[in-house]
Amino acid sequence: MEPNVFNQIANQYDTEDRIQLARRILETLYPTLSLGQKKTLLDFGCGTGLLGIPLTAHYNEVILVDDSSVMLEVLQSKIKTNGILNAKTMAVSDLSGSKVLPVDEILLSLVLLHIPDTEKILRFLYGLLKPGGKLFLVDFDKNQRVSHPKVHNGFNQKNLQELIVKIGFRNVSSSTVLEEKKVFMNEDASLFLLVAEK
Repeated sequence: MEPNVFNQIANQYDTEDRIQLARRILETLYPTLSLGQKKTLLDFGCGTGLLGIPLTAHYNEVILVDDSSVMLEVLQSKIKTNGILNAKTMAVSDLSGSKVLPVDEILLSLVLLHIPDTEKILRFLYGLLKPGGKLFLVDFDKNQRVSHPKVHNGFNQKNLQELIVKIGFRNVSSSTVLEEKKVFMNEDASLFLLVAEK
């Protein structure tokens, strides 16, 4: 089994650039999320919680899920330091059969590009949502200047929407929300927000 690259970078993950990008992503998300409505949010691929931790102020419960044990350790330390009582961390492998499921909303931010089987993970997430629940997906638009064997070079929004509808989601919409410099494998790139309902 290959070493988890995110375990290796977890303790140095929160660079100023990543913190600022997370803030800009949150600004685009806030108008679409069900803030303050006593709902449960699952932040899938949460990393060190740059999005999930600020969102704990707006949700009944935030479940922070990641595949990197070291990312989760960094995150647990932040939760403890900040005295956050409505956040729970979980490994991806612990999700199946968990009592926290299903959830009202799922956030997937800059995670899909790291997952080889796009349809499989989206079907899995669909199964974690309550009926009427929403998926919020932030990722990079297709970018021909990016090439890496372990990472998708972004996504065509129309193709992704069609896949999400095929899985069973409805009321699917997406639009480009940010243009960033040197953000995707050191290339300029745009990010989109896709919202879909179960």
